[in-house]
Amino acid sequence: MKKYFVLAITLLFCNISQAAVYLIDFKCDQEAYKVFATMTLDELDGQFLEGSSKLARYHDLTTGNGIVLVEAEDPTLVIEFANGWSEVCESAIVPVVDDKKAMEILTR
Repeated sequence: MKKYFVLAITLLFCNISQAAVYLIDFKCDQEAYKVFATMTLDELDGQFLEGSSKLARYHDLTTGNGIVLVEAEDPTLVIEFANGWSEVCESAIVPVVDDKKAMEILTR
């Protein structure tokens, strides 16, 4: 439930364009965090392919769980990013919408 609160706050304060937003819910093993800790923030952000960008990434280091919010023009860009960590992390990718878009969909 807490991760959805973080998602709502992040989306509220982000300037989201026409690209879609995806929530990557992940669980990583210790090896992933060993690799992660050796990288710079620029290197981590550089993993997102052209046409996609990280909006936010949050970690629960006690359990290895976390979320990444990615804005992308094409969902395959998000899949390709997550696939890069697939040997050390399990992940689920879910498209998400803000309140305005949710209301548009729900009132059709």
